[in-house]
Amino acid sequence: MNTPKMEKMLSGQVALVTGATSGMGEATARLYAREGAAVIIGGRSADKGAALAAEITAEGGVARYYAPMDVTDENSIRKTVDAALNEFGRLDILAAFAGRTFDGEGLDPKTAYDKTMESNMTGTYNTVFAVVPHMKERRSGKIIICSSNGAFNPTTPAYTYHMAKAACESLTVNLAMELAPLGIRVNCIKPGPIRTSFWDELASGDELEGLLGGIARHEVPMGRIGTAEDIAGPALFLASELSAYITGLCLYVGGGIGYVYSHAQSFLLGKTPTGGQ
Repeated sequence: MNTPKMEKMLSGQVALVTGATSGMGEATARLYAREGAAVIIGGRSADKGAALAAEITAEGGVARYYAPMDVTDENSIRKTVDAALNEFGRLDILAAFAGRTFDGEGLDPKTAYDKTMESNMTGTYNTVFAVVPHMKERRSGKIIICSSNGAFNPTTPAYTYHMAKAACESLTVNLAMELAPLGIRVNCIKPGPIRTSFWDELASGDELEGLLGGIARHEVPMGRIGTAEDIAGPALFLASELSAYITGLCLYVGGGIGYVYSHAQSFLLGKTPTGGQ
């Protein structure tokens, strides 16, 4: 029996993806475009943003990179949102992946704290509320916010970053409550350990491989580090009509982390793993 071909899940929709010039945001932007969305690429690097838009276009998709978008700068957020609305007249999806850690930059604690909160918490808040008024007016929209497994289920302490991500989960459930009657769904992805440039701030070379290998063996029930594509799939689900009756969900995507006991909670105590397989 031939299986009917599924239509592209995001055909005719316009999606703004922040943090789209690398990692999970980039993988999500590519997948959204393949599923028929016109993708607005939000990111600070003009070179990477323009290159990604050109690649998506060459593959038959629709993508725009208007200008550098820094979520710590409300004016740059507004410029990108306004440009999208001026060209397409609508924004159906916001996937907010922009965020980073500053642990490897040698900053004093106060500066690192301020930058981390501004990038991950305040930046997410400002991006969301640059889009929400338009979605309210249309009484339609999907918002996907990126948190972290570490917000409430850490494998290693990262106090400021995890505090900021916990705030993103609070934003998710509060927005979901307010916006549900207006036909707007708000959900959150909580990535486990995903191989992206995030880890470059913490270690490099053999040290990094050892760190990731230890986490995979002893902390992740599925026994492997995730990829950016592992996050893009759930981001597509939450942006599509397959999740039409879901809002306010904070979804762990980490190979079982958050739902299943790991082999040995070694990194919680900073001890050398002794158990597991």
